[in-house]
Amino acid sequence: MCRVMKAAVSLSVALMLAVPAVAQTRLPRTSPAERRVQELNRNMQLEQRFQRSEQQYQFNNNQLQQSIDRQRVFSNPSPPARIGTCPAGSVGC
Repeated sequence: MCRVMKAAVSLSVALMLAVPAVAQTRLPRTSPAERRVQELNRNMQLEQRFQRSEQQYQFNNNQLQQSIDRQRVFSNPSPPARIGTCPAGSVGC
């Protein structure tokens, strides 16, 4: 019986010493203001990512449009239609 009591006391002392060590590893709770700041920062980062993707999309769109415009300018143009230059009585020009 004495051994059981010594073991119980030793176990309870060991548990009491271990509990503060575990409690010290927990982080303190964040305040409502700190949570709000973190939320605002997260929202700002998401907005910046969205803006960067929009800018990249617009840049790519402009590059493509310039490429199409260059192809139109430097391609072989079709001969102009000769409206009103056909002699009278001709079927077509």
